[in-house]
Amino acid sequence: MDVIEFQTDHSTGEAMYKIIGQSSCHELTPKDTDLIKRLLDISETFYPDQYEALCKEYEKSSCNKPYYDFLRARRIINCNFGVNDSKVDLDHMNQMNFELVKCPRKAECKYFKIICQPTFNSKLSDRELEVMRLYYENVSTEEIAERLFISIHTVNNHRKNSLTKLGLNSLLEFVTYANKNNLF
Repeated sequence: MDVIEFQTDHSTGEAMYKIIGQSSCHELTPKDTDLIKRLLDISETFYPDQYEALCKEYEKSSCNKPYYDFLRARRIINCNFGVNDSKVDLDHMNQMNFELVKCPRKAECKYFKIICQPTFNSKLSDRELEVMRLYYENVSTEEIAERLFISIHTVNNHRKNSLTKLGLNSLLEFVTYANKNNLF
């Protein structure tokens, strides 16, 4: 999969993208179906509140599916990626590295911090997330068990199940994952 850097043309408001390794920058159009599908699939899977908000926001265009999809993907780019910088915005693992975008509509946008700065859906239960947050904060297994009034065995099971659900092998990988996805 291509590694991509996004930006917004501030004079026109159009979403732009550049495939890393290529020299030219392209304006996103409804014909960019593979990239559009990729963005929408990531949104639906990992940022379901964002996806639902995008569907509501553009539902009047839903009869024209290519245009509807384009509008939603363009909004993801414009609200989350604005600057051409050295940090890759969409990597080959489909991890998105959101940027804080200066938005003139933020005070009146009903989807502020939903479409922009969306919450990552970690697929973890509330208790697993609570345990992993403490690991993320460098709290020991024993201290986690004591704080949450559960056994060390239960803490270890939550850690093991969380890593399995996320496809990770270690707490170090989890910390990287949590940082990359703004989990906490």
